[in-house]
Order: sequence, then structure tokens, then C-alpha cells
Amino acid sequence: MKRFKGVTLPILLLFSTVTCNPTLAQEPGEEALSADEVTSTSPKYRVKIADPFIELHTGPGGGYPIFYVIDRGTEVNVLRRKTDWYRLETDDGKSGWASREQMKQTLTPGGEKFRVIEYDQDDFMRRRWVLGVTGGEFEAAPVFTVFTAYSFTENLAAEIHIGQSVGSRSSSTFIKTNLVMQPLPDLTYSPYLSLGLGKINIDPSATLIVQVDEENNFGQVGLGIQRFVSRNFLFRFEANEYVIFSSDAIRSDNEVVSEWKFGFAVFF
Repeated sequence: MKRFKGVTLPILLLFSTVTCNPTLAQEPGEEALSADEVTSTSPKYRVKIADPFIELHTGPGGGYPIFYVIDRGTEVNVLRRKTDWYRLETDDGKSGWASREQMKQTLTPGGEKFRVIEYDQDDFMRRRWVLGVTGGEFEAAPVFTVFTAYSFTENLAAEIHIGQSVGSRSSSTFIKTNLVMQPLPDLTYSPYLSLGLGKINIDPSATLIVQVDEENNFGQVGLGIQRFVSRNFLFRFEANEYVIFSSDAIRSDNEVVSEWKFGFAVFF
């Protein structure tokens, strides 16, 4: 197998710099929540309905049925937030979900307008599903990828990538599954390590792989950085190295290919 090309060392240096630099970290408790702010894990707060009424849905979305209407002047507890929906509880025990747009018109017990905040770093850390697109270079050829990810915990996620690379002398398509480890999810610039396996199909005119090998399995290792941008968007940059295994039982000249890419994703 050929030696790995010169991407690993620069990535490790970048990883170490981001991880160890305290100025890039999200400071815990940097700004305390006031009584009119609610995040996805805040304790319950008391608000007063200022609209003529607020509709309670059975779940956090417009597709869920409306089962109860709260009249103007009624005070309720705000239990939690999920994306653009807030879970409310009345004094007689009825609990349901109200939209962000309706919550903009509610008031605190002191008569101040309830402050509806956007997504924040905590939501980014507690994301479950991610959908995104990236672009960059795959061994000097342009590459574009769409991916989805599911987070089991704040530190561990699984991803599926489908990509295509089209160059002047070669083209390829690939699919891979990754295990992504994010050791420091609370950093503003959060580094991650990915390990993956997949399959790549090479056009017969490709020069990256010996031409008799049109379909090959590969292993992949990569390092990257992702950052919460605004609302439910994140930015990510990553660099990977692929070991593409020869499909010829006689030969053992596996190919090593470098890749870098960046892109955006939406989480929920």
C-alpha cells in the first residue's frame, strides 16, 4: 500500500490548534437567561396570553391536530422549546404545543413582551438529524456530496454520504457510511474525527485508479471542524484520506486519495 499523502499532518495541527485554543471555546454561563427567555432545556416560565387566543397542538408542528384553545389573559407555564414550537401547560393540567409566531405576542407576568430566542449553541449540541451538502476537491477533481447524519449522543453520530467527482480525465461516484466522533461539542469551532467505509465506481477513463478496477471498496479517515452559524444552520470543513482497495486478488497496490471539502447543513 502506498504511503499516505501529505494531508494528515496539517489536519492534525489544525485539530490541535482549535482544540487547545481557549479563545475558541464557548464559555459556560457566559450570559444567564432572563425570565422571558426559553431554550430547549430551560425550566418552566410563566407567561400571559396577549393574543385573542393561542391554539395548542398535540405535537410540535402545524400538522398535529389542535385540541385546545387558550383565551386572552390566561397565564400558562412554558415548559420547553423544540425548533419553532413551545410546549405550554395550563393550570388545570392541559399541555400542548404553540407556534413561535403566536408566542411572540405573549407577555411575562410583569407585562413585558415574551422574548422568543432563536436557535443557539445548546440546540446545536443537542441536534439529532442533519442534512447537508459539501463541495471541494477529490484528488484535484471537483467533488460534490450530499449527506445525512443522526446523532446518538453529543459526541457520537453516524453519517451517510453520496458523492460525485467529475474531472477532465476521470469521474467517479461513491457512497460511504461514517462514524463521527466529536470530543468537544461545546466549542464554538467543534473538531471531529470520522472513520468510514464505502464503495466507489470509477469511469473507465479514470487515471486515479488502475483502469481494470472500475468498482472498489475503500476505507476513509478524516478530520474536520463544524460551527453553529445561525438558526438551525451549521458550517463544516473537513479533509479526508481514502485507501481504495484493489479488486485484483493478484495485485496489492491499493491507491491513496486525498480530499478536502466544505459546506453547509441544516439540523433539527
